Amino acid sequence: MTTELENIIQNEKKKPTFSDHHINSYITNLPSQWEEEELKQFLKYFKSPKVYLPLYQETEFKNGLSIEVRAEMTNTHDEELGINYRESLYHNHDFFEMMYVYTGTCTNYIGEIKMELSEGDLLLYNLQTVHKLILDNPDAVIFNILIGKEVFNHSFMELMKEDDPVFQFYINSLYSIPGDQFIQFHLQEESIIKNILHDLIIEFVYKDELYTKIMQMDFQNLLIHLARIRLKTRSEKSHADKNAMDINEVLQYIHDNYKDVTLQSLSDHYSYTTRSMIRFLKKYTHMTFSDILKEYKMIIACNYLKNTDMTIDSIAYETGFKERGYFDKVFKQVYKITPHEYRNKYI
Repeated sequence: MTTELENIIQNEKKKPTFSDHHINSYITNLPSQWEEEELKQFLKYFKSPKVYLPLYQETEFKNGLSIEVRAEMTNTHDEELGINYRESLYHNHDFFEMMYVYTGTCTNYIGEIKMELSEGDLLLYNLQTVHKLILDNPDAVIFNILIGKEVFNHSFMELMKEDDPVFQFYINSLYSIPGDQFIQFHLQEESIIKNILHDLIIEFVYKDELYTKIMQMDFQNLLIHLARIRLKTRSEKSHADKNAMDINEVLQYIHDNYKDVTLQSLSDHYSYTTRSMIRFLKKYTHMTFSDILKEYKMIIACNYLKNTDMTIDSIAYETGFKERGYFDKVFKQVYKITPHEYRNKYI
């Protein structure tokens, strides 16, 4: 099966079909897109999750199916143009999405939360979750499984259990019940789930007899196996520590308290040692606490610089820096220019 999927990927690189995107739907490393002032002024607003592009099933599902597959990868035409970086606009949609990293690495933003993903990672998005994808690895192949709400029909609901945590994630989203924006899985060792995913993709590409029914069965089978992992993880967490942390909750806490949160205060809040917290953050984000906090502060600072008339001194204070000089130093380390120079780029 892996060989079959590899053949599909190689053909897709030569002649894109389900990975084909209009060049202006992404920000790339090509400087030509910034030569037009009107386009420059338009694209800058989509650098923040507060401004995003809504996508709808009626226009995005091109084959009239309830489950479709898209792919993100660098193709031969991209290489000829010199494109080695793609950054989508912030967007959301009225259908569900799974993002599966088949090979390589990528960066994903859910709101302001940055996630470094690698081979075998699988993300399940809630409805209307604002997110974007950055593809800066030429070896990366990302598959997006798009699922229409109608898939969750009566027979599907009968099949899934009420206490199934993955099924509950989708039900909460369908009925706007507050809950997680996403669920993340690490499938490096889960060969059964990988095989199901690969089969669903292959069925979509080849479209043999009864392929839509097989895709629906693959999707149901996939959710059941993911639920098994989620239940097992929940049970292990409960057994080991009834107050076990959830990465989404921890990141949200950092973001809510970015002005004065420290590694010590974060660790104290969750009754962890600082060493355990460091390992926890590294495991799920591949980043240190300092990098996570700095990343978020810089995102907020950039938004203020581009979209407000606040003085740079005020922006430094609002982003948790007690000294303007230190703010300038950190900003220049990240963006290679000063805050003043950055603001002038967007005037």
